[in-house]
Amino acid sequence: MLTRIKRYFKFLLKSTNQHGVHSPFVYNLVTKCFYDKKSNISNNITISAYKKHDLSLKNLKLINRVILYLECQHIVILDDSPYPIDQIIQIGDLASVTKNTESDHYDLAYTNDYSMKTLDILFSNSHNDSLVLINNIYKSKDNLSTWEKIKDHPKVTVTIDTFDLGFVFFRTEQAKEHFTIRL
Repeated sequence: MLTRIKRYFKFLLKSTNQHGVHSPFVYNLVTKCFYDKKSNISNNITISAYKKHDLSLKNLKLINRVILYLECQHIVILDDSPYPIDQIIQIGDLASVTKNTESDHYDLAYTNDYSMKTLDILFSNSHNDSLVLINNIYKSKDNLSTWEKIKDHPKVTVTIDTFDLGFVFFRTEQAKEHFTIRL
């Protein structure tokens, strides 16, 4: 617990808000999605439902906003918790959800799996506008080490660290950059 608190303070020292972002794509994502507090998620979600995923209600709302903002049609969810996250994320008929890593096309992939094998499969099946959302990047040293490898992956162009969630983009038109954003 104490280590996580130290990591959070280091994160706060490195992080910025929208004013430190010089990429138009990331600036728009931060201002029009991350900081837009409107969400269609129900407040009737039980606390136990999202705690099983190590997600706060704030992060669930963020995931919903990202899905809507990026207009994600095909979503892959790799999560082995007993309460399926696709029942928490309220996407309705907006998108199709699968748990198959072999999906040849996806707009958003959410994972708690830090194995490079799984991540490489996701990365190889990504397209220019794909997003991989990784939960709990600061939970352990291994997760943090994997996050560093992800940032160095040749196919990855943009990464956004929000402490709890890591956002991985594959935009070929953008220079390779890493952002640390306070929510």
